[in-house]
Amino acid sequence: MGFIYRFIVGKSATPFYYIVVLVQLTLITPWLVKIVKHNGIISRILWLVTPLYLMYLYAWNYIVGISPRLYETLFPAWFGFYYLGIHVRCGRKWRGNGYIVTCTFLLSCIEAVGLRAAGFDIGFYTSQITAGSFLYSVAVIGWFLKKSENGHGDGNLLTKIGDCSYGIFYIQMVVLMLVGRIIKCENWYAYWVLCFVLTAFISYIIVNTGQMILKNHKKLLRYIGFV
Repeated sequence: MGFIYRFIVGKSATPFYYIVVLVQLTLITPWLVKIVKHNGIISRILWLVTPLYLMYLYAWNYIVGISPRLYETLFPAWFGFYYLGIHVRCGRKWRGNGYIVTCTFLLSCIEAVGLRAAGFDIGFYTSQITAGSFLYSVAVIGWFLKKSENGHGDGNLLTKIGDCSYGIFYIQMVVLMLVGRIIKCENWYAYWVLCFVLTAFISYIIVNTGQMILKNHKKLLRYIGFV
């Protein structure tokens, strides 16, 4: 029963919570697209979904001392990114630059230090679901979109990586475990930098190679998550 429950809520493996989140967001996508195209008051109010959910998480963590169960599996946590993507898809311009990325990165670091000093749980202030982390992610997205629109070479590279990102997401943990066993380094920072670089590179190569080999088998690629 425990395995069935973990499977349903996406806890049977680390990345699988995203499938549960994606199902929730997919179900409301037709309604969201209609709302965005109408561009009425509801369209503006929906921008508050993720900020309000973050406020709830901050309050819960401060009072209880730990994050609520399955907080990352509920769609409001990631709604802002999905909603922004729909707006961009419907023609909205979203651009950023390196300065904004740097500032939001520093802000996310300062926030983490502040939350730690305030006694928040380490699992929360080092997670992706914090205000600073979200602002940094949105800034990076805007920066990448700007590079892609300008037709820069690195923008094309980012497009290729983006085409493989879904598959990378699902195999990264397996690759990371193997890389972690191979790398021997006493310096903790150097160890994790090497792990990140090698995991990202190897995962990309695996997914990209799989896409090329199975390019005439689109259905199979969809089943294994490489598209």
